[in-house]
Amino acid sequence: MGMNREHDRLLKSVSRSFYLSLCFLPESMREPVSLGYLLARLTDTVADAEGIDDSRRLKLLNEIRLLIQGQADSVAGLEEVADSLTHPGETELLSRQAELFAWYSSIDPANRDHLMEVILTIIHGQRWDVSYFRSSGVTACASAEDLLRYTYWVAGCVGEFWTKVGFTNLGEKFARPDEAGRMLISGRKLGQALQLINILRDLHEDLPVGRCYLPGDELKAQGWDGDEMPAYGQIEPVFFHWLNTSREFLDESGSYVRNLRNARVRVCTNLPRLMASKTADRLDRAGIRRVLNERIKVDRFEVWQAMLQAIFC
Repeated sequence: MGMNREHDRLLKSVSRSFYLSLCFLPESMREPVSLGYLLARLTDTVADAEGIDDSRRLKLLNEIRLLIQGQADSVAGLEEVADSLTHPGETELLSRQAELFAWYSSIDPANRDHLMEVILTIIHGQRWDVSYFRSSGVTACASAEDLLRYTYWVAGCVGEFWTKVGFTNLGEKFARPDEAGRMLISGRKLGQALQLINILRDLHEDLPVGRCYLPGDELKAQGWDGDEMPAYGQIEPVFFHWLNTSREFLDESGSYVRNLRNARVRVCTNLPRLMASKTADRLDRAGIRRVLNERIKVDRFEVWQAMLQAIFC
């Protein structure tokens, strides 16, 4: 089937920022990466859709898993979820599920294997997310290990996917083959860093509904009782610990960018890394009270600044 203008338009409708980044990618990488993003966005839309209960979400995610594994021909019920959505791009995405899965089936076997691996890992993380957090009170990740495992499932695996797709489609033009093992590790950490910063940025949305990705054992060490909303002083040291961890991961991923031989791939890889670093700086300057009460984001000038840095540095 291959990528066509309609796929391109659909991608633009669900992620303008990622779409701009993908425009830089070499064509051979662009198709599997674009399809991977659309499939991951589809499962994420199902996992986060309002108006359906958890058992229904889990059932749909499992049906998508079976289809990706080649054990089913279609997923019944996605159109019903689409009718409940307010984002027009996501509504169209779910409505065109048959076309996406046909595209997935038609892509070459090597890239399909990479897609299967990353989408199944993401679905595993999404199913854990839906199942773990209870409907009342505050639920936190049990430990740092749980948080890092979750960030791998939903984002670190994407860094590995990017690396495998790069080597599969560009070979030595992507990076030196003897760097592949180290790049899988640093790519994983880049994905985890991006997810950690998203988690810290979204505390103002997650905590009021009882969802806390920060490790519960670290919060309890600050005096949290494990049930009520943690106080500012209990969250603050844990927040800054994980902000520093995300920065360490971003620093370690610098070697990944330096190892890339293709300039266009380097721009696409470095742009989200630079944006994450600027977001981390914003969160640091904002302080815990603002972070817990409003969305902290980079301004338009910083976005353009990051794009210029990605292109010219």
